[in-house]
Amino acid sequence: MDDARKAVLSELAVILSASWRAPGNPVKVEPDFYPRDRTEAYFVQDRMHDELGQGLAGWKVGATSQKMRELDGHDDVIPGRIFASRSYVGTRHELPIGQFPGARAETEFAFRLTATPHLRTTPWTAAEMAGMMTLHPAIEIIGNRYRLDGASKAENSLMTIADNGGGIGFVFGDPVDNWQAIDFQQHRITLTVSGGRPAENFLGEMRCLPAQAAADLVNHLAARGFILQAGDFISTGAASVPQPFVAGDHVHADFGALGAIELAF
Repeated sequence: MDDARKAVLSELAVILSASWRAPGNPVKVEPDFYPRDRTEAYFVQDRMHDELGQGLAGWKVGATSQKMRELDGHDDVIPGRIFASRSYVGTRHELPIGQFPGARAETEFAFRLTATPHLRTTPWTAAEMAGMMTLHPAIEIIGNRYRLDGASKAENSLMTIADNGGGIGFVFGDPVDNWQAIDFQQHRITLTVSGGRPAENFLGEMRCLPAQAAADLVNHLAARGFILQAGDFISTGAASVPQPFVAGDHVHADFGALGAIELAF
């Protein structure tokens, strides 16, 4: 990547960062700024992280099942950072709607690392990761800080990566220690907004195997020079259809035996 291109992409990172600070006004991005490949998209995401200085609570990964990638036009997983400034732990929260205008809530299976998966020559496996993680039911608050006109699916995918994987905020429920026997691909979750109709679950092949997604993320980040630490969160992609919410709404996610999360905006 030459210096001229880095300058263009760095400007895009500044544009997205400005839109993060004023989320009610998503910025229109012109085609010259679109990332051309994943290397460019990661460059923008990294620069955006540096520009914002929001702290890091962990990493998220989307498009974690092959079926979801096919439907949404992604050629691989979609990683992003979990910003510490908008991460919340616990089952009940009242959150400022001003930080989340036009956003949506989706349920996820998240984990917190109890050990550090150090850099090594062989990839980490799902079984190894399962031994160093505690489960947390979670809600991700998602949205874009940009508008694109006439972009292709591939261009939208790369812009999603550049824009921190669409991640805005995260809420992590109470920890679950004995989770390894759960059939995650069939585990039903009831997600409602202000008592409305429950969101459709992504089940079966629409869902990933969460421990495998965590291993894939750790290995992906290691290849980019990032090592997660004990205490970091990992989230593994949408488990239900994202739901919009507005001021005054209550978002309730019932994970059954795994617990529940309630948010007020």
